[in-house]
Amino acid sequence: MKSVRGDLMLGVLILLSVAAVPALFILAAGKSPVAAYGALIGYTLATFNGFAEVVVHAIPLTLIGLGVAVAFRGGIFNIGGDGQLIVGAIASVAVAPWLGRMPVPLGLLCFLVVGFAGGGALGALVGWLRARFGANEIIVTIMLNYVALQLLTWVIRGPLQEPMRIFPQSFAIPATVELPVLVANSRIHAGLIVAVVATLVLFVVFRHTAYGFRLSVIGENRSVAPFAGINDRRTIVQTMLISGGLAGLAGAVEIAGIHHKLQDDFAGGYGLAAIAVALMARLNPLAVPFTALLFGVFYVGAGALQRDAGIPFPIVWIIEGTVIFAFLAYDALMHRATAPR
Repeated sequence: MKSVRGDLMLGVLILLSVAAVPALFILAAGKSPVAAYGALIGYTLATFNGFAEVVVHAIPLTLIGLGVAVAFRGGIFNIGGDGQLIVGAIASVAVAPWLGRMPVPLGLLCFLVVGFAGGGALGALVGWLRARFGANEIIVTIMLNYVALQLLTWVIRGPLQEPMRIFPQSFAIPATVELPVLVANSRIHAGLIVAVVATLVLFVVFRHTAYGFRLSVIGENRSVAPFAGINDRRTIVQTMLISGGLAGLAGAVEIAGIHHKLQDDFAGGYGLAAIAVALMARLNPLAVPFTALLFGVFYVGAGALQRDAGIPFPIVWIIEGTVIFAFLAYDALMHRATAPR
């Protein structure tokens, strides 16, 4: 009973710090913390339009977060979600004119598969470099993010630019490969179903497949993998293929469900946020959609804070960072309390 009461008090203290630390910065900006939190929570969770947008942002965060969870479980630090998302989107849009002639919904399915393959190819390259040459995947994925961004800049002003060649954007994809809207008067699209299915599939893979076992062994201690009959190099490449593929799938979903064309900054910086999404979910696939919803609140709430409360946008980063640090502190303290002495 005393332990439960102590855990509850610890949780309350951390929640109070989550509210208090950003409040100090809001006060320093000359604004009311009550008004700020009211705008943040009131719009994102208490209005139909606000919550719908939270769900829309949570879809790519869930898919990339699942990919990060796969890589991190295998002891691989995939920081390249943004680049893999962009490459997956480019690959899908590049073949969209041909896929649009296919029967519905086969063309849409192929559009998503191509997005997975595009992101997966970039991820597999990183995995191969890590497995074959011992390359640092953190550095490689970060640098490939820049390569993918420059590739996007080139294709929307070059080979994939819209027919009039006036705007820096690609041609619009055919309507037959667009994801349908699920909820009327909102932007919630069928990518939500894709994210839910991916979550359930990954949970089954982690818990009930040989690959899930190999992944956990390599993540715990790669050096023992050969003694268990596990080809660690092949598993690393497979892991990064799946991780990058899920990010590429997120790119295809964003194009098919929201943007319908390539353009600058369509990715929204989801790759880095998805790392926090996966870590806060403790790499549990079933928890990833819920932490993605939390970060969707931050994405959508940023606009509400600026519009309704006049709060500078960087305050949202402070709130987001405080939540992440508070979660990590709580997790560390709980592990310390339960560790054998």
